[in-house]
Amino acid sequence: MSKARSTSYAGYAVLLLLLANIANYGQRMLVAILLPSIKADVGLTDAQLGILMGGAFAVCYAIAGVPLARFAERHGRVRWLAIAVAFWSLATGFFGLARTFSQMLLARVALGTGQSVCIPTSHSLLGDYVKPANRPFALGVHSAGGVVGATLAMVVGGYLGGRLGWRNTLALFAVSGAALAGVIALTLPDPAHAAATPSSEGAGLPLRAAIARLVLVRSYVLVLISVCFAMLVEYGLNQWLPSYYVREFSLSVETVGLRYGIAIAVGGIPGTVLGGLVAASLARRDVRWLVWFPALMYVVAIPIGLAMLLTPSADVAFVLNACYALLIYGTSGALWGACFVHVPAALRATTSAITLLVAGIAGLAVGPVLVGAVSESLTPRLGNQALQISLVAVECLAVLVVVPLVLASRFVARERLSVNNSLQRPASQCVSAESGVQ
Repeated sequence: MSKARSTSYAGYAVLLLLLANIANYGQRMLVAILLPSIKADVGLTDAQLGILMGGAFAVCYAIAGVPLARFAERHGRVRWLAIAVAFWSLATGFFGLARTFSQMLLARVALGTGQSVCIPTSHSLLGDYVKPANRPFALGVHSAGGVVGATLAMVVGGYLGGRLGWRNTLALFAVSGAALAGVIALTLPDPAHAAATPSSEGAGLPLRAAIARLVLVRSYVLVLISVCFAMLVEYGLNQWLPSYYVREFSLSVETVGLRYGIAIAVGGIPGTVLGGLVAASLARRDVRWLVWFPALMYVVAIPIGLAMLLTPSADVAFVLNACYALLIYGTSGALWGACFVHVPAALRATTSAITLLVAGIAGLAVGPVLVGAVSESLTPRLGNQALQISLVAVECLAVLVVVPLVLASRFVARERLSVNNSLQRPASQCVSAESGVQ
C-alpha cells in the first residue's frame, strides 16, 4: 500500500470512527433535551428521570464494555462496531415507542450495552492508524464527535421535538444510526495491530493479568480516579442542564436546545481539537503535561462553572457555558493519552473498557442520579431552586478531578523511562520488568 493510499485509507477510517462517536453521544444525549416533554407525557419523577439518564444506562454501559471490547478485539473490531451501532439505534427507536417507565428502563439498558462497544473499539482502531506522538491529537479529534453528537441532540433534537414530538424525533435519530452501521460494515476494513508497543505479548493476556498489569502503573490508577470524578461532574451537569435552563429561566425546550447546543458546539468542538493538539505538543517536551494540562484546565473551569450556575441571566449563563465547555472538553485527548501512554496495542481496547467500567460505575452512574435525587429531596422546600443547588454541589466535586492528576505527575515520567528500558531488553524479559514498574 502506498503512503498516499495508506494516508487516505486512515483518514477515511478516522472519519467513520468520528461519525460513530457522533451517533454514540447524539443518541445518548437526545433524551436530555426531550426530558420536559417525556416527563409531561409519561408522568415521571426527577428520581426516575435520573435513573433513566444515569443509573440504568451507565451500569450496563460500564459492565458490558470489558467483555464486549475484548470479544471485538479478538473477533473483528469493525464488524462488531457496526453491529453495536445498529443495536443501540434499535434501542433508541424502542425508547420512542415505550409507554411506561419499565419499558424506558429496558431501552436505556439496551442502549448502554450497545454503546459500551463504541469507544474502546474506536480507541483500539485509532491506535493502529495514528503514530504515538500524534495520538493525543487524534483522540481529541475523536472526542470532538461527542461534542458534535451532543450539539446535534440539543439543536436538532430540540427543534424536531417541538415540531414532531419526542417519539418521532427518537425514531429519526435511530434510522440515521442504522444507516451509519451499514456504511461501516460495508466499507471499513479492520487493520492489523501496530507493532510499536511496549509489550508484544499483550494480546495473550487474560483479563485478570491485564488488570494486574494496569494496577502496577500508578499514573494510570491516579488518572482513572480523576476520570471517575470528571464523569460524575460532567454527566451530572450535562444531563440536567437543559432541564435547569427550562425551569430557571422559563425557556421553551426548543429555545434551550438551540442555545445550549450552540454553547456546547462553540466551546466544545474547538476545545477537543485544540486541547488535543496543545497536549500532544506539550507532551513531546515533557510527558507529564498529559496530566498537568487537564489539571490546569479544571482549575480554570471550576469557578466558571459555578458562575454559570449562579448567574440570574440566561444570556450570561449560555456564554459561560461555552467557556466551560471549551476548557472541559479540551482535557479529553490528554486524559486518554495519559491512560494509554504505557499500554501495548493489544490491550488498548481492554484498557479503554476497564477505564469506562470503573469511571462509568463511579461517575456516570452516580452523577445524574445524584443530581436527580438531591433535587427531588429539596424540591418541597426550595421549588425550582432545588435543581440549581444540586448542580452547584456536584460542580464543587470537580476539585477531586485535579488532585489525582497532580499526584500522577510524580509517576508518569518515571514509568515512561521504565517502559523505554524494557523495550531494549528481549521480549522474554519484558514481563518481569513490567512487574517492577513504580
